[in-house]
Amino acid sequence: MYKFINGINKNGPYRANIKATPLNSANKQINHTPFMGSKTFSLFSQPYLDRLNQCYKNIIVTNLKPQGPLSEFVSMIQFPPLSEFKNPGPCNPLKQCGLALLSFNNYCNTGCKNSDNLMVTDDVPDLISFLVSNGYTVDTSITKMFNNSEIRFDTNVGNKLICFVTYNG
Repeated sequence: MYKFINGINKNGPYRANIKATPLNSANKQINHTPFMGSKTFSLFSQPYLDRLNQCYKNIIVTNLKPQGPLSEFVSMIQFPPLSEFKNPGPCNPLKQCGLALLSFNNYCNTGCKNSDNLMVTDDVPDLISFLVSNGYTVDTSITKMFNNSEIRFDTNVGNKLICFVTYNG
């Protein structure tokens, strides 16, 4: 829903005077930047080329930086091209960087961001335990809705939705 301000007349809004303001229950602007903490976010499995170990991994990425304790395990990383044959273009955008989760097992307090400490799909059971133990809710209804639909996210890189999560803290 959007609230239109200025420029409303009997023929509808004039395009030059429209100011669309997203509404929420507190009538505040909604935060859409990936660098600020978000209460609800999604987790994906994404193929990743580990140049250090010369192998492919399925790492865990998020669309937005989450609020709460999980934010300590999120890092902005670069995504090396998966193939020399996949080139970005206007009809084939490729993300060059994004928000990846750091493994709980190899977490480095000094801020290191090497490929050895990225969370992989084998870590999902530990991730779910961490989320439930730290005030997060895994939204199974939204996750099921998207998994049962034809909508796919970032198909150019092979992302697969794991779940939607909300922080309750």
